Amino acid sequence: GGIASARRAATYGKKVGIIESGRLGGTCVNVGCVPKKVMWNAAGIAETLHDMKHYGFSGGELDGISFDWGFLKESRDAYIRRLNDIYKRNMANSNVTLISGRASIVADQEEGLAKLVQVIHDEESSDGSGKEGRTVASYSADRVLIAAGGYPMFPPGEGIMDHSISS
Repeated sequence: GGIASARRAATYGKKVGIIESGRLGGTCVNVGCVPKKVMWNAAGIAETLHDMKHYGFSGGELDGISFDWGFLKESRDAYIRRLNDIYKRNMANSNVTLISGRASIVADQEEGLAKLVQVIHDEESSDGSGKEGRTVASYSADRVLIAAGGYPMFPPGEGIMDHSISS
């Protein structure tokens, strides 16, 4: 992906920046594979507790065990934040600059090549009521890698969305 490519380019002495509008790690880390596995493991533990009597275990019956959904959610979210921070730290250690914002590529007027990247930084209002304004920064580059990530797509058809979920 984009982070691995950026870190690799930096090892070859290139000056590298990543422009990211969201949290580092993409779909898998933030809303896909990783949180799904945390929730799947929690469900597996609940199922194991339910089935333990069939394997000779006794005591700690289910009615004596409580579950705290808020605790599980906060633990999951903290784990994801930790992974986001690891990505950020690894990029810094690899001399990759993280630029927060959304990018667009602008063709160089003289050569007609995509050598200029403009980044829009949305700024929060001071009172927390929403977006206050935007600043635009420009960066030039000899090479630009676009690693936009992926999004779920469902085939068309009646009833598809009735039986589908995605991250």
